Amino acid sequence: MLGTSLASLEPRTEHLEPMKPASTALINLLATRQFFTADLYQFSLVGGGELNYCGGDQDIIWNGITWSAGGTAGPYFDRKDNKAKCHWKVGVEVDTLVFDILPGAAAVLGDPFLSAVRQGVFDGAELTLYRAFMPTYGNVAAGTVILFAGRIAEVDAGSSLATFSVNSHLELLNQNLPRNLYQSGCLNTLYDSGCTLSSASFAVTGNAASGSTQSAVNCSLSQATDYFDLGIVSFTSGTNNGVSRTIKRHIQGMPSTVTVIAPFPSTPGLGDTFLIIPGCDKQQSTCQNKFSNLTNFRGFPYVPENSTAV
Repeated sequence: MLGTSLASLEPRTEHLEPMKPASTALINLLATRQFFTADLYQFSLVGGGELNYCGGDQDIIWNGITWSAGGTAGPYFDRKDNKAKCHWKVGVEVDTLVFDILPGAAAVLGDPFLSAVRQGVFDGAELTLYRAFMPTYGNVAAGTVILFAGRIAEVDAGSSLATFSVNSHLELLNQNLPRNLYQSGCLNTLYDSGCTLSSASFAVTGNAASGSTQSAVNCSLSQATDYFDLGIVSFTSGTNNGVSRTIKRHIQGMPSTVTVIAPFPSTPGLGDTFLIIPGCDKQQSTCQNKFSNLTNFRGFPYVPENSTAV
C-alpha cells in the first residue's frame, strides 16, 4: 500500500526528488532521522537475465533477491569518488543518471566484467535504481524508493572502471517523424512482427568439431557460405552453455567454420552442441533468395542515390 509522499521529508543523507511514494513505515523511519541507506542496482539485460548489485558494505536480501555488495570479488558501487549522480528535469526533457563501477574480479556471463562491457552485454539494458532505508543494516522491512529507472545509453570502459550513462524512459519520446525513412535496406528487424518470420523455422543444430577456438567454431553445416552471416550461434551444452554470439562469417567446407565477432568465454569442447540461426543484411536480394519473404520487405532499393547538380 502506498502512503504519503516523501516531498516534505529531508533525509540526513541527501535530498530525494519530490513526489517519491513511500509506505507509512518508511515515512516513520525517515522521521526518526536515524537509519542506514544503501542503493540497489537492478540490470535487466536484453534477451533475458538480471544482475542485482548493492552499493552498501554488505549484501542485502530484499524482495526475494540477494543484492551483492561485491565482497572480495566485486563489482563495487558507491565508493567515495564515484557515487551515482541523478539529474532530474522538469517537463519532458530526458532525465539522466551517471555512475562508475569498479569491476574488481567480478564476472558477467562467464566473462570478466570489463570484457563483458566491451562485448555489449549491457547495451540496451534497463536499469532500476532503488534506495533502501533500514533501521539496522539489512532490515528492509520499511521498504525502498525507486530513485531512477531508464535504459543504458552509453558505457565507457576504461582500464580500471566503467562509467555508465542512463537515460530515463522519456527518451522513448524522441522519435523521428515521419517514423519510416526512405532507404535501400529493409526497415524491419529480422524475425520481428513486421518481418513475420520465425527464428525457430530457420534454426539449425550442430556440434563443435576438433580445432575449434574461442573465436571460430568448426562444425558440419550443409548451408552455403555466408548463409549464417550476421546471425546468432548459441551453445546448448559444454562450458559455453547458454552463451550466444553474433556471427561475423560462415564458410562452408570440410569442416565448416563459424567465426564470431566477440570470442566465447571458453574454447568449445569436441561435440558441444549449439543452435545457429541465419542473419540478414536487409537487402532485397537476401530477403527474396534466402528467406522467400519479399512480400514483407520494407526497403526502397530503387530510390536514386544522392547526386550533385552541376
